[in-house]
Order: sequence, then C-alpha cells, then structure tokens
Amino acid sequence: MNRYGFRAFLRRFVNSFGNGLFAEKVRRRLWRWGLLERMRRRHAQAHWPVSQSKVLFACFTGGCSCNPKAIARALARRRPDVDIVWLMDERNWRASCGRPDTGRAVRRWTRAAYRELATAKVLVENTHMLVTKGNPPKRPGQFYVNTWHGSLGIKRIDVDWNNADDFRRANVEALDAVPTNSDFEERVFASSPFAPAPRFRIGHPRNDVFFLGAAERDTIRSRVRAALGLDEGVSIALFAPTFRDNALAEGACMYDFAAWKVAIERRFGGTWTVAMRLHPMDAIALSEGLVSLPEGVVNATGYADIQELLVAADVGITDYSSWIYDFILGGAPGFIFAPDRAAYDQSRGFYYPLESTPFPIAETNAEMCANIEAFDASKYVRDTEAFLADKGCMEDGKASDRMVDLIEKWIGGGE
Repeated sequence: MNRYGFRAFLRRFVNSFGNGLFAEKVRRRLWRWGLLERMRRRHAQAHWPVSQSKVLFACFTGGCSCNPKAIARALARRRPDVDIVWLMDERNWRASCGRPDTGRAVRRWTRAAYRELATAKVLVENTHMLVTKGNPPKRPGQFYVNTWHGSLGIKRIDVDWNNADDFRRANVEALDAVPTNSDFEERVFASSPFAPAPRFRIGHPRNDVFFLGAAERDTIRSRVRAALGLDEGVSIALFAPTFRDNALAEGACMYDFAAWKVAIERRFGGTWTVAMRLHPMDAIALSEGLVSLPEGVVNATGYADIQELLVAADVGITDYSSWIYDFILGGAPGFIFAPDRAAYDQSRGFYYPLESTPFPIAETNAEMCANIEAFDASKYVRDTEAFLADKGCMEDGKASDRMVDLIEKWIGGGE
C-alpha cells in the first residue's frame, strides 16, 4: 500500500493514466515478471554485439544527477566520440523532453532500454539498479561501475542486507569498480556488501564542483537563485532531510523555519530565506500534492542537481543525510537538527557519533536557534579540518578525470 495512505494510492492510480506513469508501471511489472526475457537474451547474444564506444549511465532518481552526471560531463569533454546513453524514468524523460544533460536517453522498461543495457561497454550507476530482475545479465566484455551516492555519511549502508534478494546480491558480484574518497569509506565498503568489489581511491566526481574557480561557482549560484526565484542579495539556508518511512506529512511540525530564519539573520546578517529540498523518495509525493511545504519556505525540491544547490547555499541544515558531509568541502556553516536521533539510530544505525562531526547538534527548535546564534566560525573551521583528516578524505576536484581515465582503459580508442 502507498505509504501516504489509501486515498493517496487511489489518487496516484487515477492520475497515472494522464501522466504516462501507468504505462511505465505496466512495462516495469511485465519486465520484472520475465515475460519474453529468454527471447530477449537469445536475440541480444545473436544480434547485438557490445559496442566498444558506448557508456550507459543511470541514477536512482531516474534522471541525470550525482556522480554519473559529473562523470558523463567529463567523458563528453574528453571523448566526444563516445556514445553516452542515459536510462531515464517516464517522469524525468518527459521533464527533459528526452534530452539529458549529456548524450541521449532511453526510457526504462522498454525494448530500447534492454538493447542499450545489453550493448554498452561500460555501465555506470549510483545504486542497485542495473543487474536486477528482467535486465540483461552482464555480458563478457562489459564493465560495471557503482559510484554509490554517499561518501563520509553517518548512516549505515548494510541495514537489511541479509534480507536482500538474489538479484541485489548479483548486482554487487558483477561490479568491476567502486570509487572511494577516504580511509573511512574504504573501511565501510570493506565491511559491507560491497566488500568483494574492486575499490579505487579516486574521490567522488560529484564533489569536484566544490573545487571550481570562483567565477564558475558564482555562475552556479546565480543559476540556482534564478531557478528558485531569488534575488542575488538573498542568502540561502538549505534544509534537506533524509528519507523517512513516516514522510514529511508526519514530521513537518518538528520544524520551526520562521524561528530558524530569525536566528540566522541575527547571527550572519543580511536577508535570508530557508529553502527546503525533499528526498527524491518524497519529491514525487510533493509534486502530486500528497504533502506540502510550510508557508514561507522556498521549494528547492525541483532543482535536480543537489551539488549545485550545495554550492549556492550559504548555510546547510540536515538531520542525517550524507549530503552535508559533501557540503563541508565548500566551507560554509552546517548544522544538524535531529529531533528523533535515538529512534533513528536504533532503526538505521550510525557509523560514528553525531558529536564527532563539526556540526552543532540540536534536538529541539530552541536548541537549533541557540546553536545558530552561538555559531563559532573559527571553531567550525578547525573541527572541519580535524574531521576530514580523521576520515582520511582525499577529495581534490579531480575525481571525474580519474574516473574517465579508468573508463578509457576499458573502451580503448573507440570503434
């Protein structure tokens, strides 16, 4: 059942006939039932050779974002001869008119998608998607990269792995590369389901954006502000919580954004706005009217590239989401608001105590406002440097190029 309730289920079901999602759901169900799968495999082996110069990208959001986006851009700059293909869901396909950030796109759960998956020399994704039920199995000559979508994050990634299906396990067993950015992440992957996969200490391509020149970062900031309808003189406090099963609909009352804004303006001066970006799992519900944001909060959920939002944000606030551990690479102040810390730790689990991070921690709105007004910039800088050193972080803005170096070894000189 839909986690927003029976009425939400009915609403989505009815709306799906008009927005094309019903057809996508049917295609996905038939795909995963394995209908015609044997015929597809036989046809692929007989008529579809692996293309030496094709690289396929996919994100769990269904669009173009995160590490795959950064890698695709770097690959397009260096190797314009490479055929870059994106696997997109119906919603993102329609939003982009089928024109991705780089290369070309095909829709999931279609014959065209099956063909691209079966013939790409390199497959790049950031979650467990590509080696799954109904998809073509990894073929001889193909290489498979999983970049994941976190790095120094505090949340455990091995929760419920014992209950994972055979296809998710096969996904990991097929991996040829998992990029890492730190001693900490090496240890996490070594003790996680990713342990058998070859690991490459190259950094995370999505974080290269924090090492761009000042002019390029200013361009990004202007682009984000224009997209959010904000004047150049307005500073942004970005709040982006992690995914929860109980969703925003049950948790919005925890956030006193108006009080946060007052405290931020007192401490940092100037004119501020609070922008909120929901987790992609909740973004669909927001777009369908199943949940809403509090009045006065700018909706940043529709901005697809969260790394650009992080560059544009002057303050970052989250609960347990891993993006804030990317955000500190830019040097801006970060805060943690964790009203359900004990319950979340018990259900999900943390790799290290929240207190070991550079971020002031609050469990109530009063504590949050007090932390903001008492923010010590010098201490924050020292704590950030110590945190990154303790984790052995090696981000330097060159991860995308290193990843393309690896891809070039696999694709060679092209066809």
